[in-house]
Amino acid sequence: MDISRRTFLAGSFVAGAGVIGGLAGCAPTAQTSAGAASSDDDEPQKIEHRPASTESFDVVVVGSGTAGTCAALRAAEKGLSVVCLEKNSSLGGTSVFAEGLCGIGSSYQTEQGIDVDKSAVLADTMNYHHYACLGPVVHAFIDNCGATIDWLQGQGVAWSSVVALGESYPVWHLPADENGAPTHMQAVLEILQQKAEAADVEFRTSAAMTDLAVSDGTVTGVYTGSGNDETLIEANAVILASGGYANNAELFETFTGRPYDSVHVWGMTGRDGDGISTATGTANADTHIPSAVMYHTGRIDGTDAFSDVPNFVLTMQPTMRVNAAAERYFNEAATSDFSSTGNVLTTNAANYVVFDDAYIEHIEQNGPFCPMPNLGAFVGQPFACREGIESCEGVQKADTVEELAERLGLDAETLASTVERYNGFCESGIDADYGKPAAQLLSVSTAPFYGAKITPTLFTTVGGLRVNEHLQVIDMQGAPIAGLYAAGGDAGGLYGANYDVDVCSGSQQGWAATSGRLAAEHIAQASA
Repeated sequence: MDISRRTFLAGSFVAGAGVIGGLAGCAPTAQTSAGAASSDDDEPQKIEHRPASTESFDVVVVGSGTAGTCAALRAAEKGLSVVCLEKNSSLGGTSVFAEGLCGIGSSYQTEQGIDVDKSAVLADTMNYHHYACLGPVVHAFIDNCGATIDWLQGQGVAWSSVVALGESYPVWHLPADENGAPTHMQAVLEILQQKAEAADVEFRTSAAMTDLAVSDGTVTGVYTGSGNDETLIEANAVILASGGYANNAELFETFTGRPYDSVHVWGMTGRDGDGISTATGTANADTHIPSAVMYHTGRIDGTDAFSDVPNFVLTMQPTMRVNAAAERYFNEAATSDFSSTGNVLTTNAANYVVFDDAYIEHIEQNGPFCPMPNLGAFVGQPFACREGIESCEGVQKADTVEELAERLGLDAETLASTVERYNGFCESGIDADYGKPAAQLLSVSTAPFYGAKITPTLFTTVGGLRVNEHLQVIDMQGAPIAGLYAAGGDAGGLYGANYDVDVCSGSQQGWAATSGRLAAEHIAQASA
């Protein structure tokens, strides 16, 4: 979908606009910035700011996820005064749920005997995105993400392993807990937050940015609060790391053209597009493929997390799938690639998984096809899943395929025919319809039979503000906006239309950490 800046401003929420009503009659010193578009002429209205107080830091970081925390810590290490604003009541954002991050050429990889060719990764990444990503940005990430892993290790972060998902290069660094077992990024962020606080970074929670301060095209700070409580925080540089727009229904529908209620969003609330909408509305910022979304493999009704057993065993594995017509419609081996699976789920009216009792036994005895280390699930190792599947309210169970079809609201005769044809492929070892690998062809022939509807899901958005290799935000004329940087989910350019999990597993978290670090280093260099 082609979204021009004018269309975006006319149809989307702009963070600064929300404080218009509370500003009249406050402190006497007034400043203005562009806000929501006028319905009369589509020109941005001017929002009048009358801050009751003013503060000053070298750097303001907006957001405390992986990107924001890395940016804040690195800037402080470089001798800059830093305040990090977090709109939620606790630090970390959705990054706390992430499992690991991409690094290429790290010391840990070298220790493990892993040598990844950066030139090959660059070529494969560009090809994966059909050259819709920004070459200098991709280069900056690939050249520096290994050093980011080393920097994190130097802060006290330990790794349990470096692995690959699907066809990816082995670049996914999984953090370790005190026992050496895989853990989530929350453990990493807690280490970094402590380091940052020791370096005098000031973290503020329940502190949303309401607008950017701009003077003669240069970003000079941010506004927080409203009315009599509005504060101007002046800064030499602002780093936007607010996590994209996954929780903003209006932005999602504007950018992607899809109904927001047709997908389920995993993760923390608060990713409302504050960085993207404020920068475009106030600072004349451009965007790069803002429709890019990190889809996942789907949700079974009755589950609360992407890592719940039914979601892992039924949507992340190459189980047989049918559409609303009760027919197979793709090679289920694609489930190892989140982006491919997301495309499948979102371009079909309905999606269903169909399996039998033998499949449950297969997973319990032989393990999954696709691993999830933080769940204790590894390829080739038995994984207990029956109780999780049997107890899930979204999973239907029946004695025959025809009865299962009725429970799922599908045509019984068609589903029975589809299953019969699929079982023939399983027997011959050749999927004549879609080419699914023989090792993944498990027949659906042992009663009882199971099925469930799959709802499309997404982790986060990965399209955002156009940046250059220094993470400077680019304006509509193609020039860097002085004083404005973006990192993580607010920064677009690393991807085309999709997340590239099948090339660089963990690239979004790796991008968050690396972009935050590089933005801080460029600011420090410019300030020297």
